[in-house]
Amino acid sequence: MFIPYYKLAQTIALFLPSKFRLKLRLFGYNAKIKRNEKFIEKNKKYVLKNLRKKVKKQKLIAAFYIYDETKWKCQSIYDLLEESGFAVPYIFITKNDAPRENFNHQKSCELKKVYDFFKEKNMRVSYAYDIENEMFIPFEKMNPRPDIIFYQHPWYIEASQGPVVCSKFALTFYVPYFVATSVSPIEYYLRFHRYVQTHYVLNNLVKDYFSQRMENKGKNLKPLGHPMLDYFYLNKGKTFEDKEYVIYAPHWSVDNKNDLFWGTFLWAGKFMLNYAKNHPEINWVFKPHPCLANYLKKHGYMKEDEIKAYWDEWKKIGQVCETGGYLEMFMQSKVMITDCGSFETEYFLTKKPLIHLKSLGATPFNPSVTKIVENYYNVTDENQLKQALDSVLIKNNDFMREKRLTALQELGYENNYAAFNIINDIKELLGVI
Repeated sequence: MFIPYYKLAQTIALFLPSKFRLKLRLFGYNAKIKRNEKFIEKNKKYVLKNLRKKVKKQKLIAAFYIYDETKWKCQSIYDLLEESGFAVPYIFITKNDAPRENFNHQKSCELKKVYDFFKEKNMRVSYAYDIENEMFIPFEKMNPRPDIIFYQHPWYIEASQGPVVCSKFALTFYVPYFVATSVSPIEYYLRFHRYVQTHYVLNNLVKDYFSQRMENKGKNLKPLGHPMLDYFYLNKGKTFEDKEYVIYAPHWSVDNKNDLFWGTFLWAGKFMLNYAKNHPEINWVFKPHPCLANYLKKHGYMKEDEIKAYWDEWKKIGQVCETGGYLEMFMQSKVMITDCGSFETEYFLTKKPLIHLKSLGATPFNPSVTKIVENYYNVTDENQLKQALDSVLIKNNDFMREKRLTALQELGYENNYAAFNIINDIKELLGVI
């Protein structure tokens, strides 16, 4: 008999003294997770058996769960699937399920922009959200129905499109839209991380750190690289037009009301804009995190008209980049100034200097990123930032270059093809190789 422990615990907790409520709710929450894990494990045996038979006769359907094109990081997997003859890739455009009051909340009207991004690239793309009726379309009812699902986001996933429900008919895989960066539990300790078949991580440094802290001891972690970095592997030796972009890329996490607190925009944002205005000879690019504007507005740091005015000021002196597919711009750049964790790794492979805007209250980086950041120009206030900008930008004094190149060679990121590793891992699971 099915017992809804989670709902039962929540209901009983309402009638208990406050000191017992949290414990009972936690019991119900954990009971729900364990029940879901058993449900997924039971389904896995059936799905594996079914897909192993199916793949011998026809191509499988691989779907990518997407609600934000700026966070699209699986192009190399999509392209290699297209070539492999093993599975047909599709982009499923949906909406995140964040509540209206949350800064991540997404309006359904925003989905057309996401759809058009992939359509213009001549990729197979379908809506998994009914915009007219504002309803999620369960992945089980999508045509075609997916056999394999790649997630890039671990939060705000509507249940009928999530790994628990989808485990009835598909294998689920997680490739984060960001290169694993922090030690925050949001990168490895959510229930989502326990539900997916495999969670792919960059390397053994990340795997070992996560495994020691995960409830399941990292049994579904595999260190096969990150497809975002495949761009550098696939374009090794290519000559890029040098446009000498100087990229300012601020993160959204500007206070301690979140798990990261990397953001330095509150002290560096105005300074960077003024510095850029004083140096019009430089080819400036403002690349804010997609969530920055909403976070500033929701938490009362800037009003909507102030945000618009700030963005417009950057448009007057350079360009504002708020799209995905930015790695070519990275390769055409001269320097990056950022506090965005994922960029710390991505930009490292360009071999160019990075000025790391460091928040003194920030959640620490994981061991992998810590090794990278040691080779950057780290600043914690306006004075240090000005000194670094004057030195690296104006005087072209990149004195850490050799140290940075040595570290890049030692870490070996340039010689890894994550898409190949991931697809081969799935093939092996299905008995194709």
